[in-house]
Amino acid sequence: MELEPETHAHAHKSGHSLVDMMLALSALVLSVVSMIIAIQNHHAMKQLVMANSWPYLQHESSNVSSSGKAVVLLGVSNAGIGPALIDKFTVSYQGTPIKDTSDLLRHCCAKDAGDVLAMKANLITGGINGRAVSAKEHFYFLQMEKPAQGPSLDQWQALDRARAHVSTAVCYGSVLGDHWITTSDDFRPRQVESCDALPGTAFQEE
Repeated sequence: MELEPETHAHAHKSGHSLVDMMLALSALVLSVVSMIIAIQNHHAMKQLVMANSWPYLQHESSNVSSSGKAVVLLGVSNAGIGPALIDKFTVSYQGTPIKDTSDLLRHCCAKDAGDVLAMKANLITGGINGRAVSAKEHFYFLQMEKPAQGPSLDQWQALDRARAHVSTAVCYGSVLGDHWITTSDDFRPRQVESCDALPGTAFQEE
């Protein structure tokens, strides 16, 4: 019994080595171009997501509320599109680092411990470190409504005058994990690797 000769399939060739080389080169170029386009599309999509989730914290210092009431307000507002996750917030008064509300009152307005307690009784305060501030939201770490008369009015006026000497700084992140720093002296956001880049001790609510 005779065995049929074994046959092998061969890739089709044009018969011209130069043409085959050009075809292979064209396929390689198309692959590279497709890869570049895919990378550019990925980058564009990432930029779009970042733009649609970008937070921007501004620092607020005012003596009137949105409703027109006389209120000393110190805090931040999110003028961006996405939520801002506050990692670290610092306060200083005339260049001196401030650790908490009582420390601020001692430096700016109160004559003694009794004044500190009296002023704190009229304050509304809120912890700011670790807080998420949604787009267009305002958050105040210190509020004091203007009293009608008496010693509390003098304290309110002292706090209102002190606002000009209070400086704040904040490091915050986006939902994508990017981080920025803004200060009351420079509202332009500076992107950083982490919030370790913000010096000083975080302001703590008591």
